[in-house]
Amino acid sequence: MDNSITVAQALRHARHDFLNELQLIQMKLDLGRGQDVKSIIRSRAEAAVQLNRLTALKMPATENWLLTAEWRFPEFRFHLECLAEAGMATKDAAFADWLEQFFTSLKKQADPASDTSCRTTLKEHQSAFEIGLELDGNLPDALELPEVPGLLIKKDIAADNTKIIVSAKMEG
Repeated sequence: MDNSITVAQALRHARHDFLNELQLIQMKLDLGRGQDVKSIIRSRAEAAVQLNRLTALKMPATENWLLTAEWRFPEFRFHLECLAEAGMATKDAAFADWLEQFFTSLKKQADPASDTSCRTTLKEHQSAFEIGLELDGNLPDALELPEVPGLLIKKDIAADNTKIIVSAKMEG
């Protein structure tokens, strides 16, 4: 990844996001919307569980990419779901490289005014490790998919939804 983020930058972004969340909670409390506050807290707790699962995969390059994606690619709203119980350390750099190439390319092609969300799901499926991307929003018709040795790419395009699965066969 040539567009990495420093620890100081990551902490600055994290503090900013945390302050925004606190301000949102305070606003909801001031308006007497306790249920909304409980919903925010549940959402943050679930996000923490997903991040712990991601860390347990022992794929540091992919983890770093996913943890900093929303700061490095603010044009996209990322949501992470980690269903995998085992990672694939031998393909860690390849997955991170593919994600970097794909979103760098997509950023150049995408309409900056469009609201694009990306649900990212990591799982093991039929002796393969896969990262699934479900992109909602106005995406370019000729979506470029990078080729990275050792990874298989599958794409399914619908009217306003694009699904991409990046996978590699697990050893053993």
